[in-house]
Amino acid sequence: MNPSRRLLPAFLFLAGTLFFLGGCQTIPSAGKREIRSVLAEYREALNSHSAEKLGLLLAEQVAVDGMTDELSRAGLAAGMFWPPSRITEIQILSLSRKADGPEAVTALYISKGVLLMKIGFDEKFRIRTIDPEPLWKTTSPKAPQAFSSTFTKNRGLLFVQAHVNDRTGFFLLDTGSSDILLNKKYFSPDSVKEMPGVTATVHGIKPHLGRAAIHSFQWEKLHLKDLRGQLHDFSFMETPAISPLLGAIGFEQLKKCAVIFDWEHRKILVRPAREKGPPNKPKTVIPFTFFQHTPAFPVRIGDKTIPMIFDSGAQINLLPRLDGLENHFRGIPAVTKISDGGLLGKETARLGVVDEIQLGSIRIQNLPFAVFDVPYLSGHGILGSPLIETGPLEINFVQKTLSIW
Repeated sequence: MNPSRRLLPAFLFLAGTLFFLGGCQTIPSAGKREIRSVLAEYREALNSHSAEKLGLLLAEQVAVDGMTDELSRAGLAAGMFWPPSRITEIQILSLSRKADGPEAVTALYISKGVLLMKIGFDEKFRIRTIDPEPLWKTTSPKAPQAFSSTFTKNRGLLFVQAHVNDRTGFFLLDTGSSDILLNKKYFSPDSVKEMPGVTATVHGIKPHLGRAAIHSFQWEKLHLKDLRGQLHDFSFMETPAISPLLGAIGFEQLKKCAVIFDWEHRKILVRPAREKGPPNKPKTVIPFTFFQHTPAFPVRIGDKTIPMIFDSGAQINLLPRLDGLENHFRGIPAVTKISDGGLLGKETARLGVVDEIQLGSIRIQNLPFAVFDVPYLSGHGILGSPLIETGPLEINFVQKTLSIW
């Protein structure tokens, strides 16, 4: 089980060919000197793999690629061992003033390429934001024509057949992944445009396995071109029933769609999010917000309300803790290993059944849960494939609604 291994994209560095973005704007000379000095120290911190030195350069609140402060700091610490070669030079390509402070578009030269980032500073010239700048053309997915696809159930998860480049195989349908994932067994990282960085797992943040070019991807009527997939280890999931397991389809491929999961009939229905849905009225419609890229909504258990996210790639539901819920949780004499991004997990989770949860206006009895606090989910629980098994439900990513029939 790997409930949250995919929640975040790799975000620390991007490698490729340098392009220039213009000159300095509206930053006093003294400020330019301060920024150059901080970037020189930043380079030294990375080259010496010193999280302590980097910590001294950071503002009170940091956002790396829009992530939370806690997650950003964990990712920066894990990223101390990237890039794999020393930074030989830092060049400021442009300076501008944003509402929250100065921002520098910065090139970091390494032996095999150039890393390009936007680095924002607060008024004391401490690093406030780090945003990777992609150096390749990216395509935004368009909502496909409505289509229906069968899925294969394996280990409680949903797998569909799709085509990527010249391969045909199975893909996990995984709303918990921010983007498309590729199985490192079948794909190799780009030799020139490999993007080192970090990824999230249950146990924390660690460097990921690189990226590979996707020239074409097709799942039924969903056609995409010129993508980049993050490599991931799927060896613990592949079985004869779902071989070759090529990867996982994530939020980025579905974000313009409404997706209906129909477990009983082994069907997935996909339509443009603004098209009219099924004629029969759902039992409840729950508005959600996004926590990172995942739908988040309140779930009632007894007299407590717990924020939870929906992740179709989670084999079991998760509760972060049982504080005040002991009377609603029926434990079973078993434990489960929490998978760590494909590696054998060392942590165990308590298993049991929650007598009743309330989602919107409906109540669902006896759903299985594991009690395990995923550190960077900020106290959120997870509802995964056991919720899908209870009946048809739809996630509308544009209108931000969860509908249950």
